[in-house]
Amino acid sequence: MHRALVALVVLVCVGSPSSAAGAGAPGRPSARVPNELIVRFSARAEGPRRAALRDTVDADAVRGLPLPDGQLLRLRGDVGIDAAIARLQRSGDVLYAEPNLVRTTSATMNDPFFSRLWGLRNSGQIVDGVAGTAGADIAATSAWDLATGSKSAPVAVIDTGVAADHPDLRGQIANNIGEIAGNGIDDDANRYIDDVAGWDFVGDDSVPEDANGHGTHVAGTIAARGNDGTGVVGVAPATRIIPLRVLDADGSGSLSDVVSAYGYAARNGARVVNLSLGGASPSRAERDAITAAPSVLFVAAAGNGGSDGLGDNNDVAGEYPCAYDLVNVLCVSASDQHDQLASFSNYGATSVDLAAPGVNIFSDQPPSSTAAPGYAFYDGTSMATPHVSGAAALALAFSPSASVEKVKQALLDATDARPALLDSSVSGGRLNARRTLELLSDAPTSAPPVPPRTTNPAPSTTGTAPPAAPLSTAPTITPPAPSALPRDTAAPSASLRLGARQRISILRRLGLRPRVTCGEPCTASALLSLSPRNAVRARLGSQGRAVVIGRRTIHVPSGTSTRLTIRLTRGARRALGRVTRPIQARLAITFVDADGNRRTLRRAVTLTVQATRRR
Repeated sequence: MHRALVALVVLVCVGSPSSAAGAGAPGRPSARVPNELIVRFSARAEGPRRAALRDTVDADAVRGLPLPDGQLLRLRGDVGIDAAIARLQRSGDVLYAEPNLVRTTSATMNDPFFSRLWGLRNSGQIVDGVAGTAGADIAATSAWDLATGSKSAPVAVIDTGVAADHPDLRGQIANNIGEIAGNGIDDDANRYIDDVAGWDFVGDDSVPEDANGHGTHVAGTIAARGNDGTGVVGVAPATRIIPLRVLDADGSGSLSDVVSAYGYAARNGARVVNLSLGGASPSRAERDAITAAPSVLFVAAAGNGGSDGLGDNNDVAGEYPCAYDLVNVLCVSASDQHDQLASFSNYGATSVDLAAPGVNIFSDQPPSSTAAPGYAFYDGTSMATPHVSGAAALALAFSPSASVEKVKQALLDATDARPALLDSSVSGGRLNARRTLELLSDAPTSAPPVPPRTTNPAPSTTGTAPPAAPLSTAPTITPPAPSALPRDTAAPSASLRLGARQRISILRRLGLRPRVTCGEPCTASALLSLSPRNAVRARLGSQGRAVVIGRRTIHVPSGTSTRLTIRLTRGARRALGRVTRPIQARLAITFVDADGNRRTLRRAVTLTVQATRRR
């Protein structure tokens, strides 16, 4: 489903918001995030003392920071930033306090149509006649401060082909270095002759040209070249595309071609496969082909509903390959400019993984297209899927050794939870590329390489940056070198509230929903499992090991009771539906503070078949 852009209007250059003018200019102070401070406490200042110091300036702890005893505070009263800094630094329990400064992103792009890419940065701008909601985006611009992609982690676009001559895609096609172009010889002995730049499985040749436009649109969203003053930019502009044509000019193709493309992608180095396609029936061959490529993440569209134009529940009738319950398949629904589920988008509390922008998506078209020369707006879960594929490419560039399982879990755990998306997917949220990278960081205190800065960078509206030197107007206490600072080794205080008995029918439908509290900003990681004996009773088969039936990771603000919803795996939902007598599950929740200190709380949970009756 798509809508072609009828006419292109005057190019609109995207610049920095005027309110941030002067940020970072020589001799002028940087702009500040309103009402926010960065504070580093002394290691001897424990939780109650820190709370008392926050109270002296009427501030709340927003979250811990990846430095010993560091916190981000938000002022809630009439105390100004400078006054709060001075008041805090008079205490011997504060090493330093400073404003939360605005940093300019090193990768905001100058592509003239950037303002139309609301999925990458949504400031509430009007796109295709619709005003958006600020922040309803995937935080791409701040993710680019950490990674912009990598040639070594290409994305295979299995679709209608790709217009490799498009100005945004020139140089973005992965080159098969084992093949010599035009010599008519299968140099790398992979059974495909002259496959220097992908393969056309429909025409059985080495030129996967796009006669439809769909595949080019998808490829542009993933990896259109950025910061070149041309057109649009992709989510991962430094990533390369492997074009694999399996759909004809009408947008249809055979499963055998699709399965063959899976194998080609895996053998030719693709780490991510974008599947903006699907059908209503499963295939054992397709499932086997995906299973045979465990080191490749297959990102698939959830589908666009039926003839009524309204999305369907994939938990009831699946869309394939999206509905395969495989660890290397990620199923994507579509969200709109207001973080609502798109009306056409399929959904599923247990069969769809996350949402991503899929309405009014502006991207590339074959230059020869008569409907929209060069660019067009499309709608569909087909458009949401490449946002996630691009984010996965960023993740693999940022953390090249990360496994498929780790990348998939990070993408799910990093989503921005939204009420309108809560029951529509496993994660209940919309893709957040920046947070995905942060969750994959093995060493959050050491910054990875960042892309080259532009000569006139624009202020980032969503990113954060390491603390800078305090402004000259704020008195400073110089801390000792970090290596000499005593480290906070105290485990965070935490609590867990959950009834000991849980009804299986409710658990299958809504998940396990404990309430958790942490005495300081924490990350809470939950694991719900069955012992080997109970796994056998549930017919899950354990081979002598405990079986994980659900997991979830969330951020817990300081002192706030937070609902942690743990969705069951699809296999567990099916198995527990057959249980006829109570069984016992194990719940373990590990709380981790900003210093890496851990506390694990465990509960035994009895899963009952019927509701507990009072007597």
